[in-house]
Amino acid sequence: MTDLILKILLALKMMPKDKELQEIYNRIFNDAMKYSDEFNIQMVAATYIAIAMRLYKTSLTPQEYGMMIETILETEVDPYFKKPPKLH
Repeated sequence: MTDLILKILLALKMMPKDKELQEIYNRIFNDAMKYSDEFNIQMVAATYIAIAMRLYKTSLTPQEYGMMIETILETEVDPYFKKPPKLH
């Protein structure tokens, strides 16, 4: 398994084994949650995945891109449940 595919799996499953990956994941996830306060969460997700696909298409060979897509399709992830705001 290539380092790239391993990093994708780590990001998808949120295994805290790569400090740099965890840092960028946290930053981008926080941004996504801020956007979801203003926009429909599916719009936010679609935008992020569209950007990700273009970045992967730009940086990977066709074979690596195919492997990445396959990895994403086969990887189970847990949904994110927003915590309701606290009322004081």
